Amino acid sequence: MVKISIKLDINKDAWNWWHACNHISHGVDWKKRIESNLWKNIYQKKFSEAEKYLLPYLNNYYRENKLNLSKVLEDARELFDKKASQACQLMERITKRKLYRDNFICFLTTFPRCPYDYKNGYVWLCSLWSTKCYLGIFIHELLHFQFFKYYRDNQLVKKLDNNQLEKLKESMTVILNHDFIDYMCQKDKGYEIHKNFRKTIDNFWQENGNFEELVEFGARELLNNKF
Repeated sequence: MVKISIKLDINKDAWNWWHACNHISHGVDWKKRIESNLWKNIYQKKFSEAEKYLLPYLNNYYRENKLNLSKVLEDARELFDKKASQACQLMERITKRKLYRDNFICFLTTFPRCPYDYKNGYVWLCSLWSTKCYLGIFIHELLHFQFFKYYRDNQLVKKLDNNQLEKLKESMTVILNHDFIDYMCQKDKGYEIHKNFRKTIDNFWQENGNFEELVEFGARELLNNKF
């Protein structure tokens, strides 16, 4: 049985603030999600240096904003206890593979971004967002994990450059809007720069419904420079 722990770890929260403020991905400059007087203390700094600012800032932020993180943890755990097992079983059926691991950790974060760590099975959940959306966020990342584990070595996928690989990985989450809709609080919109490719992926999925064939179809479309 899969085990999903949900925790608050200020160091993991700090890492997300730092990493977000020093990365641009999928057309998004993440540091622009916070005020400049904050990110200027984090941007272009090593994590060890940024952490000296972030740890006291976050401790104070938790208190001043009266974030009831204990309640967020409680609600999130209740949601996962009720629905996560069924969602994970569905993921196995859709991807036609067992979950790549049987334990995950979700960390609450106060930065409005939810990254992941494939190697360790980590997913960040934004405590500023509704807890009812947390399972959908986890499923989104879990689909990435399954793709990385079982389909990244597909012969067609191996021909993709990194940008194409990321476009394929992110665009395939459009299938969540069909098969996983009961576990989502809203539709998975993806990134704006992938909008047209996601429509193509969506159309193929609705007509075909085979995940392995979807991976290969998407890879061919990208290799043929259609997107």
